[in-house]
Amino acid sequence: MLPELHPGDMDALLFDWDGTLVDTQRANYRAMAEALAVEGVRLEQEWFDARTGLSSAEMIRLLARERELDLRRPVEEIVADRDERFLRTAHEIRLHTEVEAVVSAFHRRLPMAVASGGARRVIETTLRHLPIRHRFTTLVTRDDVEKGKPAPDIFLRAADVLGVSPARCTVYEDSDEGMAAACAAGMAVIDVRPFTRRHGGWGPRCHSRPPT
Repeated sequence: MLPELHPGDMDALLFDWDGTLVDTQRANYRAMAEALAVEGVRLEQEWFDARTGLSSAEMIRLLARERELDLRRPVEEIVADRDERFLRTAHEIRLHTEVEAVVSAFHRRLPMAVASGGARRVIETTLRHLPIRHRFTTLVTRDDVEKGKPAPDIFLRAADVLGVSPARCTVYEDSDEGMAAACAAGMAVIDVRPFTRRHGGWGPRCHSRPPT
């Protein structure tokens, strides 16, 4: 395990899913772009990449507001279409080895949760193809809370299910929205992007608990 990814003296670890535990960026973009193409909407990868911390529904609603789109299908139907397209390639998804090493190092030592803005069905289906599927105590998704990231709800729900104080949790994230959510929850957060994405520009890593 890379020393920069060590969680410190904490009681629980929370992992974002897309882009943190698993390399789904290309598959997620392709699925969303294809679903929106049915609406006659062209989705640029640069726009998508800058908003990966949002759930699919929130991303579509933001795109519709920004471009004043009149979508033919309800957002929920477009999301379902996107999910079905993604699931066709779920067996091809691979882990980010740098973050998998953290999961392996703390398996049976600390409770761990997947805490994601993604859909439960999509994550559970993809997990079945991965060797880490039995290493998490719980899975909390956008389906389980009122507000997605950057609101802290997903992380707070995960901490509650694990029975651990938010201040004793370390979060692993790869998006600005996710890091904001972790800070809003009063949790320490580590930005995995410098280790999982070798090219491009990202914000600074955050290793310490945010000030209260």
